[in-house]
Amino acid sequence: MTYSLLTRPDRLAALRHTTLLDTPPEEGFDRLTRMASRLLGTPVALISLVAEDRQFFKSAIGLPEPWASRRAAPISFSFCSQVVSTGEQLILEDARRHPLLRHSTAIRELGWVSYAGVPLVTRDGQTIGSFSVVDKMPRLWSERDIALLKDLAACAVTEIELRREIGRRRHAELGRRESDEQLQSTFEHAGVGLATISLDGRWLRVNRALSDLLHVSADDLIGYPVEARTHPDDVPADREAMRLLLAGEAQNYHIEKRFVTGSGDILWALVNVSLVPAQEGEPSHLIVGIQDITDRKEAESTLRSSEERYRLVAQASQEMIWDWDLSSNAVSWDPGTGPLLDYQRPELGDTADWWYDRLHPEDRERVVESLNGAIAQGESVWSEEYRFRRADGGYAVVQDRAYILHDETGAPTRVVSAMADLTEGRRSERRLSQVLDALPLGIWIVDRHGRIVLENAASQRIWGSLRNQGLDQLASLRAKWLSSGKRLGSADWAVARTLASGIVSGPEEVSLDLPDGSQRVLATSAAPVRNAEGATVGAVGVSEDITERRAHEAAAARQQDQERRTDKMNSIGRLAGGVAHDFNNLLTGILSYAELILQELRPNDPLRSDVEQIQHAGQRAAGLTRQLLAFSRRQVLQPKVVSLRTLLSELEPMLGRLLGGGVALDLLLDPGTSNVMVDPSQLEQVLVNLILNARDALPRGGRVTISTRNAADVLDGEGGESEYVILSVIDTGTGMDPETQAHIFEPFFTTKHGAGGAGLGLPTVYGIVEQSGGHVRVESAVGQGTEFLIYLPRYTGSEPAMVPPEPRETRGGSETLLLVEDEATVRASVRRLLEWHGYRVLEAGNGTEALRIYEENPSAIDLVLTDLAMPEMGGAELVERLRVRNPNLRVVFMSGYAERSVANNGAMPPGTAFIEKPFTVDTLMRRLREVLDASV
Repeated sequence: MTYSLLTRPDRLAALRHTTLLDTPPEEGFDRLTRMASRLLGTPVALISLVAEDRQFFKSAIGLPEPWASRRAAPISFSFCSQVVSTGEQLILEDARRHPLLRHSTAIRELGWVSYAGVPLVTRDGQTIGSFSVVDKMPRLWSERDIALLKDLAACAVTEIELRREIGRRRHAELGRRESDEQLQSTFEHAGVGLATISLDGRWLRVNRALSDLLHVSADDLIGYPVEARTHPDDVPADREAMRLLLAGEAQNYHIEKRFVTGSGDILWALVNVSLVPAQEGEPSHLIVGIQDITDRKEAESTLRSSEERYRLVAQASQEMIWDWDLSSNAVSWDPGTGPLLDYQRPELGDTADWWYDRLHPEDRERVVESLNGAIAQGESVWSEEYRFRRADGGYAVVQDRAYILHDETGAPTRVVSAMADLTEGRRSERRLSQVLDALPLGIWIVDRHGRIVLENAASQRIWGSLRNQGLDQLASLRAKWLSSGKRLGSADWAVARTLASGIVSGPEEVSLDLPDGSQRVLATSAAPVRNAEGATVGAVGVSEDITERRAHEAAAARQQDQERRTDKMNSIGRLAGGVAHDFNNLLTGILSYAELILQELRPNDPLRSDVEQIQHAGQRAAGLTRQLLAFSRRQVLQPKVVSLRTLLSELEPMLGRLLGGGVALDLLLDPGTSNVMVDPSQLEQVLVNLILNARDALPRGGRVTISTRNAADVLDGEGGESEYVILSVIDTGTGMDPETQAHIFEPFFTTKHGAGGAGLGLPTVYGIVEQSGGHVRVESAVGQGTEFLIYLPRYTGSEPAMVPPEPRETRGGSETLLLVEDEATVRASVRRLLEWHGYRVLEAGNGTEALRIYEENPSAIDLVLTDLAMPEMGGAELVERLRVRNPNLRVVFMSGYAERSVANNGAMPPGTAFIEKPFTVDTLMRRLREVLDASV
């Protein structure tokens, strides 16, 4: 076998015998490198010991981290390996121009440019390393520089020989101590085949490994000629090597030869033969080491066959083959393919410069950088598409596919490339691109390495700046499965799975966060591309941007959910309103009769306490029905222009008392907050309910913040644009999970089981705000508190905000009232209350009867007190017909709940008022006097 000097076993053995590999720094060597750096003016000076796979820095000046700490570097970094592999000095003015070393990692990562190195040669002629200096700028090295470097190298060799001598003595001493038994055991149990052979070429002794290797027992070998097991074709070379050895022209030799095993198979072996002298100095016998290299030889044969087949296939496909020797920069062209690009064989250049000069100027830098990068990174395959000048001066579009060959150390040695003319194919490709560009779907085709070779316009729009990402880089994208939210790795994408499995992947939906902060939803799938043999050689990826479609679907789903919630709330509201109406009629009778009884009882009457308890229970029941009516939006509101800042400032003491001592209350009231048109008493109810809700969420204390601000252009419930004022109530309490938030506005839903919660507080808030033309939104998370946002329509008129009215004295009157009520119990109790307070009362059980009574007494009736909800003719229709006769008729409506038609745009008509059942005597008397005393 032919070895390079770098990998010769005797050189590597000499290197090991120095015992200097992987040893700590020593002053003797460091002094020499410091001297070299100072005298030659270079930032870097090295004493390198070069093994077959790395170089070890016995001493280094100016070496950067991490190499200074590691004190070793791969061969791919090494200029010194070139010195050792040739046994000659290497002088580089600019390594970037060297045909082989310009791809070195040392140039790219360490910035080394100029280099001067001389070999370190031991006393027995073995080159074990180099003494070198390096500069980061181009430099002309003088003869004096080289002479000085050689002198310093000689000093380094002297230091090395000193250590070799120490090593020899140590090994000799160790050898003397070893027993014959140990030597015998080592020979017999060695992992490689060992044998001793007589000078006439017969086996004297063989170990177990050699017997196993040749499939022959030791007894069948010892005494027989070695040539008997040597392949006949290899016998002449074996005899010549033996002749040179016995003639004293060499101490040992190495040869690759074939043996014929006992089973008749051919065994390729690496044979190392050394001559063992007797004590008198004459040859005694030979010691032989035999190593099986059959697998390697078969691989080399396969490689040669592959290269030959590759050339034949290339010729059959009219590809142009060129073979570039990196060490000499020489290029050879396949003689059968010359006319492919209009070049005849004599016109083809013999260096890489000829190829370089014919690259299109716009492609040259890209192609050369790509090829140099592949060589420097140790890749085995390279492919590029570029324009190459034909013999007639025009340019052909070519596809260049190359194999980069390396030696046993991993260093690049050759580039074998096949260049195919794609010009005609390009025309077909352009037609295909036109078709693909017309498609709305993103189409992209990748080769078997995951590199994009074709994509249409839609793909470029969908992927934007991400479209040049390789499949290995897709893991860095912030992408998640839309269904599960799990992040995608590089192997999870449809194209990657198709390349790996060869089957169709998808369709599947992926959410992708783009670098600009936007988000897209993509539907992706992939199908394999196969060659004639059915092997997967690439994949076609299909992408569709469905962001808007999914957004519309999500919006539609939210709308449907909102509509379902609204329908549900309306249904519950209608039920609650009907129940409240009937219940309020009963409560009105109960409370009215309780009031009448109390008026008849003496202050110290023993029954008075019982009646007051009846009255108190009725009032509590009335409070619950009012909450039901608020939720069902069946109240008649009496809106006024309200300043939230003023209202909240007045309510602050009361709200603070409701929260208790352990909870702090903050008001953040924007001075620019606009007025709103609301019923102030109902808005007060909203605030009280929200404060009580916040207090319950703060069992260990905390903070509640109430704020106001304007919010323009918030979408209202009809989908148009309005202007709102936001009233916000924030607590730092326990918060709510999504399931709880979905039910908080439903009546009788409560989380305070066993603690007295009726479940009507937040439904009341919802009903009042919605009836006032606003909206309620809640934002909450468990452990992070809750914020209720109340959106109220902004008042833009000129009417000033209301001033709280002065309380009026409750009093009766002497006017004539027409009482209209279909419930006999309510009608009787209300009549007695009115008469007790001095009024004259005419009563009717329905609307028809009321019309008749009014016709009989048109001028005697001062006010009509009528229920709203009555069979046949409701109170609103009755009043409408009466006001045809008397437009200034004064009216007070009463009801357990009120229809929206009573009010006009949220305000009662002049001379009209409303009183909610059940009511107190004081409330009824004040409301009657307000209407009777007002000017119409």
